[in-house]
Amino acid sequence: MSSIVENNRRIAKNTFILYLRTIMILGTSLYTSRIILSIIGIENFGIYNIVGGFVAVFSIISATMVASTQRYLTYELGKKDNHSQEFFGVAMNIHIGIGIILLLLFETIGLWFLNSRLNIAQDRIVAANWLYQCSIFTFLINVVSAPYLAIIISHEKMKAFAYINVIEVSLKLLIVYLLLLFSMDRLILYGIFLLFVSIFVRFIYALYCNAHFKESEYIWVKDTRYYKEMIRFAGLNFFGACSAILSSQGVNILLNLFFGVTVNAARGIALQVEAAITKFVNDFTTALNPQITKSYAAGDIEYMMELTYRGSKFSFFLFFFFSLPILIQTPLILSIWLKEVPEYTVIFIRYSLVIAMLNTLSYSLTTCAFATGNIKSLSIWLGCIRFSVLPLCYIVLNLGFSAYVVYVVSLIIDFILLFVRLKIVSHIIDVSMSVFFSNVILKVMPVVVLSVIVSCGLYLLISVDSFFTLIFFTMTTCFATGVLIYFWGFDKNEQLYVNKMIISKLNRN
Repeated sequence: MSSIVENNRRIAKNTFILYLRTIMILGTSLYTSRIILSIIGIENFGIYNIVGGFVAVFSIISATMVASTQRYLTYELGKKDNHSQEFFGVAMNIHIGIGIILLLLFETIGLWFLNSRLNIAQDRIVAANWLYQCSIFTFLINVVSAPYLAIIISHEKMKAFAYINVIEVSLKLLIVYLLLLFSMDRLILYGIFLLFVSIFVRFIYALYCNAHFKESEYIWVKDTRYYKEMIRFAGLNFFGACSAILSSQGVNILLNLFFGVTVNAARGIALQVEAAITKFVNDFTTALNPQITKSYAAGDIEYMMELTYRGSKFSFFLFFFFSLPILIQTPLILSIWLKEVPEYTVIFIRYSLVIAMLNTLSYSLTTCAFATGNIKSLSIWLGCIRFSVLPLCYIVLNLGFSAYVVYVVSLIIDFILLFVRLKIVSHIIDVSMSVFFSNVILKVMPVVVLSVIVSCGLYLLISVDSFFTLIFFTMTTCFATGVLIYFWGFDKNEQLYVNKMIISKLNRN
């Protein structure tokens, strides 16, 4: 019991640390987006989104490899075994191999596609090529950095993770102002500066890990068993990542071909808003996931399932809590945030948030399957279903539908994916579909319905759009949502835990 209490405290502490980091990053990132859009303009921002995004979206591969590496490192730590250094060496070799393969693809097929197929004005094609090359090498540096990030998360050293992220986002804010000091093409310069930031952050990760974790000392591993095991797991995970890449960047390209770079700018802003809120959920799951994997490695399946159900519910509540005011007040927020708002931005943001909110329900389910290492059927089924997004979007756009319909298609597919994922995971490990529905779905639905009714009623009562009414609306909505989550979304044990935390904080003061 004491170990469970200690684990819960560690999860809460790490989540709090990551939230402080996210609040700083969120404020800085949103301000940076506003300034960069003002400095480089909508057309260049659209080019950055389509060209830089063509490479940046492959960061999903990097994230996939982090998840794969983290799974094995965390599993070894949970067993108190001594093979973590071998798995780190194998992970580094695999990441370098992936980087070389992708570099060849980027410099051949990718370069051809950029110059002959994308809808970019001829006078901006040189700048687009410069940005493309900088984005490639930025991506490759991030790929090689992935094993270091996996070690930090596996050891649950979230304070270091938070500090490094804050340094990174602060440097990105600095380079925005540096753009004003130079007369050369600012789109090209922005890509070069981002590359330098990635190099600097890569060295920080390496220095920290080498100083604190002995397994981060690289060794050459000859035993092919390690490679086969990790490549098999990563390969299946990679298949799922590739399907996500095609459904995301493929839709981006379709929007470019049918509507031009202005719509890409709108999609880029929507993705930034979605990513900003998703950071809060990722902070929670980043703190939670190592405990799920370690519990499985230690044979404590009951505690692992408890974390899985609560992880799904809490992830949804976190996203819903932060996104509800934005969903209702999107036009007002954009008018305050941006000097010029591209067409479709409002509806893109709203659909993006709803889709991302739906996906939060399955975060912990995926981690649960990853902990077992048995992800073959999960990756294949989800990947194949997700691949259908691209042809379906092409069909609806070719029929003359509006740009936002691609989000409707994605929403339907993601809704199907939730139930498919739940069904498959229930066969991999003892995840009861009925328990999931009673502990998660039936808990979140009343909160969603009541919160939306309260928030929409408040919105109708407020007749003046201003910064101060936005602050009042946000605070009132968040308070009402928090109360509803406490009384309708939490069970008695969760309410008791929250009560103890509040009393503990009050006693300290």
